[in-house]
Amino acid sequence: MHIKNLLSDLPIESKKIFSLILHDQALTKAALSELSGLKLTSLSRMMLPLEELKLLVRSEIGESTGGRKPVLFDVDTSRYYLLGIDISRTYTQVIITNLKMQPIKKYRFEMNSESTPKLTLSIILSWIKEVQEKVIKQNGKIIGMGIGTVGPLDRSSGVVLNPENFEAPGWENIPLKSIFEKRLEIPVVIDNGANAAVLAETYYGIGKGIRNVIYINCGVGIRTGLISSGVFVRNINDSDDAFAHMMINVNGDRCSCGNRGCIETYSSIFSIVEKFKELKIEAGERPDDKFSYVDICRAAELNDPHALKVIQEGAEIMGDGLANLTKLLNPGIVILSGPLIKHSRLFYDKCTETALEKCRTHGKEKIFFSNGGFFNDSAISIGAAAMVLESFLDNGAIDPV
Repeated sequence: MHIKNLLSDLPIESKKIFSLILHDQALTKAALSELSGLKLTSLSRMMLPLEELKLLVRSEIGESTGGRKPVLFDVDTSRYYLLGIDISRTYTQVIITNLKMQPIKKYRFEMNSESTPKLTLSIILSWIKEVQEKVIKQNGKIIGMGIGTVGPLDRSSGVVLNPENFEAPGWENIPLKSIFEKRLEIPVVIDNGANAAVLAETYYGIGKGIRNVIYINCGVGIRTGLISSGVFVRNINDSDDAFAHMMINVNGDRCSCGNRGCIETYSSIFSIVEKFKELKIEAGERPDDKFSYVDICRAAELNDPHALKVIQEGAEIMGDGLANLTKLLNPGIVILSGPLIKHSRLFYDKCTETALEKCRTHGKEKIFFSNGGFFNDSAISIGAAAMVLESFLDNGAIDPV
């Protein structure tokens, strides 16, 4: 099913002008002429369809350098809206944003053993219907949807293939793109959630203006998104867990992938919970089945020896992996986010301290880490919304299939 997007018929030059304003700030025609390389007459002609579609608005009057004060042009944030969905193993979040990726409203619900694809999509669609009715009443329009989800997936067909560790059954071969396009009749773009998040942070967040950005989501699994010189660094089969399966100890614990000593075997929520239970059993204690990773994080802060051991060991191994990754890719910033980072300051501090220590002899460039980035736990959903708009603009970073 092919659905035309709002910008489909615009000239390339018009898209470029819109992109300049979108990723920068309100600009005068003189500034746009200089940035785009277009003469003022051509610029005015290329801006006309943007004004006719009400994508641009004359926002305010700029500072005068002599003579009449120039008009500033900005993105209109009151007419068009985007939907972003973040489907993770522990929660799902849906958000509606304006064209500047400013959130208007969001809805989040936990994922559990009953969160089958049918139930999850039903909840999402119900919320969207309610929001859509309000948008239409205000003369607005939702023009696209992005989905950031757990991989592996087939981006070209928009199908989630066979992700691991969902509590509920049935998350195999789910055609998310076609389901939502048929129900909502708007263009839908799908990608790994970590890629969506790194896009949001690079173009609209803390990584703006930085060439190489790494985003790592520490959750049930470890998901990584990388942008280098404005382009996604994609892994084999579009997976988001290549970093998670970097081998730190060839004689280490057996990983689900078949290798030994992978980062995920020590540093994911799943591994930390399992290792905590093992330590409890070895100590002759019966672990509580309802004891979650959040409880372990809290116990570590209170100096519980078993909780401290698994959190610190997992963080040190994550730090070793981060040191390897930063030496290889030379990022301007590394953003650590996700449920584990959110609930354990100890984990964040220990892994970044380890990474910095291991990298200190490699050049004078300082590595910058961020706890949560600019968008924090909304990075994936806002990034998903951003993916749609960037795909409309034919942004090379999106690498449409």
